[in-house]
Amino acid sequence: MLHPDMAKSLVTFTLLGLLFACNQPFDPRGALDEKPVVFAVLSTDRNMQFVRVERSYMPSGYDPLADTSDKSIRNATVTISDGGVTMQLRDTTLPRSDTSRFKFPMRAYVVNPYRPAYGGSYSVKVETNGFGTALEKVVVPAKSYLGIDATSIAVIDQPDGYKKDVSILFPIILGGGAYGYRGRMFVDYEVLKDGEWVEERVEIPTQFAASGTDDYRYLIYPQITHTTSNNHAVGIHMNGVYLATLVNVAYTKYPATKIVFNRIVFQLLQVDQNLYSYYLTTHSYNDPHSTRLDEPSFSGVVGGVGLVGAYTLDSLVHILPENFAFDRY
Repeated sequence: MLHPDMAKSLVTFTLLGLLFACNQPFDPRGALDEKPVVFAVLSTDRNMQFVRVERSYMPSGYDPLADTSDKSIRNATVTISDGGVTMQLRDTTLPRSDTSRFKFPMRAYVVNPYRPAYGGSYSVKVETNGFGTALEKVVVPAKSYLGIDATSIAVIDQPDGYKKDVSILFPIILGGGAYGYRGRMFVDYEVLKDGEWVEERVEIPTQFAASGTDDYRYLIYPQITHTTSNNHAVGIHMNGVYLATLVNVAYTKYPATKIVFNRIVFQLLQVDQNLYSYYLTTHSYNDPHSTRLDEPSFSGVVGGVGLVGAYTLDSLVHILPENFAFDRY
């Protein structure tokens, strides 16, 4: 058994040893494993596809947004293949809508004309000097089918003739390969400005944010939802919100201007498995049963990191009657 004084000395030496050990520099960022970062979202609604290729980096400080240097990888060989035809993309630059951080143009690889097919399978390959090959595969969702409920057509054409709590329904059959979807309702109209008719569009929210109120300042818009097991879904909008939107445009935004409401457009976005998984990592609040203190990431790129996903965009159009109540000639 140790003498009490010897025991005290041993504890003191142990604490001093721990103190000196803790004096070593600590960097929570860890070592940089530099990899190519590939970002591409193939889409059926445009005839031009883009792939961005950059390199991962370690900021000098602890704020990654403070780094403003160009991380793009040039002279890479970027291809998109459907298994039969392989298209090579060319290097180009694109203007930035926001130059608060990066002052130089955005670099990307582009192919034009090129439109992926509904239900098609594609491989995006990036070959770079010093990094080797990065590869990811994506399956574009198949074609969807959209409709309008018969009663809803009457509500759309004469909204002030129905109660506010009446639903406007758009039945949907989702395409195979769609892991998530979002339905949006728009109103297209023309307004007379300086002697010229100008086309504009407004989105119809799904509901008022505060239950039991008609306060148009606080609204809820559609979010991406997981695909149902039988691929059947319904886009739902309330007549009260539809009415409030028409009133806001016709009597608040343009109170004394000639205006004509032309058509209703229901737009369906379908996202593939990769894009939906990426969406979930950036919207972790969708899981009500867990609390995330970290920031999860998603990447299916082999030989690198990033996202290669796909979406489809389909629309259904309903022409409004010529005697629409909110028209003002």
